[in-house]
Amino acid sequence: MKKNVSFKRFRRRRILAWFLAVLLAWGLAGIPLFVVPASDEPLPADVVFVLGPPSARVEYAEQLMLQGAADTIAISMPLSENGRIEGAYCEAKRHYKILCFHPEPFTTEGEALELAAMAEKYGWKSANIVAPTFHVTRAGWIIRRCFPGTVRMIGYDEGLNVFEWAYQYAYQSAALVKAAFQSDC
Repeated sequence: MKKNVSFKRFRRRRILAWFLAVLLAWGLAGIPLFVVPASDEPLPADVVFVLGPPSARVEYAEQLMLQGAADTIAISMPLSENGRIEGAYCEAKRHYKILCFHPEPFTTEGEALELAAMAEKYGWKSANIVAPTFHVTRAGWIIRRCFPGTVRMIGYDEGLNVFEWAYQYAYQSAALVKAAFQSDC
């Protein structure tokens, strides 16, 4: 009987060790994917394309516009309660063109499809994509499948707290796995 108890403890410890090893490996693997992903420097492009929902990223994108990053800014927006695209960004008067849109579906893939459609309509061949840092890897992967032009992924630090980071780490990990199994746009 004593042997059986020690075997169970050994087995539990072994399972716990494997679980912790997998958790550590996942945590370390996610650092270059979500925390410090390969992010591009903005260069002149046809559009600065802001992934939604809007946040301080839009103000950062407007700074890029003032620096001459593009002649057009496109901002992904959720629909308001009355089913319209509304927001101070959309009504603003600037020296550059502002396009606010609501992708269907309101997902990264929907935004990628919208970029491809807008590119065809407006003749865009290049885009500076502004996304939260944790989203740069996956968004770039999806957008490059849909948009044939030059894509520069610009990460914006959202200033997340530890709980928001934990959520995004888990969410982006699952979404990255999902994106890996989708081959088309």
